Amino acid sequence: MQSTVAITISRQLGSGGSHIGQRVARRLGYTYIDRQIMQYAAEELGVDEAEIEGREGRLQSFWEKLTAGFAMANPYAGRVPSQCMVSDDQLAEIERRLIIELVAKGPCVVLGRGAFQLLRGRARLFNVMVHAPPAFRVERVTNIYHAPSKAEAIQIIERSDRDRSRYIRAFTGLDWFDSRNYHLTIDTGKIDFATAEEMIVSVAGRMLEHEGWRWVNEPI
Repeated sequence: MQSTVAITISRQLGSGGSHIGQRVARRLGYTYIDRQIMQYAAEELGVDEAEIEGREGRLQSFWEKLTAGFAMANPYAGRVPSQCMVSDDQLAEIERRLIIELVAKGPCVVLGRGAFQLLRGRARLFNVMVHAPPAFRVERVTNIYHAPSKAEAIQIIERSDRDRSRYIRAFTGLDWFDSRNYHLTIDTGKIDFATAEEMIVSVAGRMLEHEGWRWVNEPI
């Protein structure tokens, strides 16, 4: 029985990767997998979605881990937000399992979360990286996320890149920025969103024509 089709979209914050992923999913009639992973994980952990939202795609800091350990060891300690009680490994494992379960249901577009590596051997993959120059990302982060200043937008972007890179390294052993992880990389500073959508849809269609997707699980 042939495995299902999955397009994974890795992206830098502010590059428009999420927007492009949604466009591609609508165009192809695929399920778009993103925030529902966090929603299902929160339900399974018995916490509010907001309590794990800031944990996605990053590792806890030394102080967060220390605080969590102290809270569990000391029954007289004041209440610590429950997100601190969930380890990186626990959260990542739940999210990985949920992604695998959702992908098994049918063709989909999966945003981030190391899916380009997680789904190897489990789905016929088309891995895409969406990136953009700093100036392009700063403008989008300022406009979309309402960063109060250019300096703040730069800090948000740098922190996001650092956190995502560390997360991917910890849970896949790979370099997030290594182009060999992907079949297609798109610079949205040069290629507009509509063209990016066309590129992904076109390449995905050609890949489907190759019986067995022989080269899809081994990016060149």
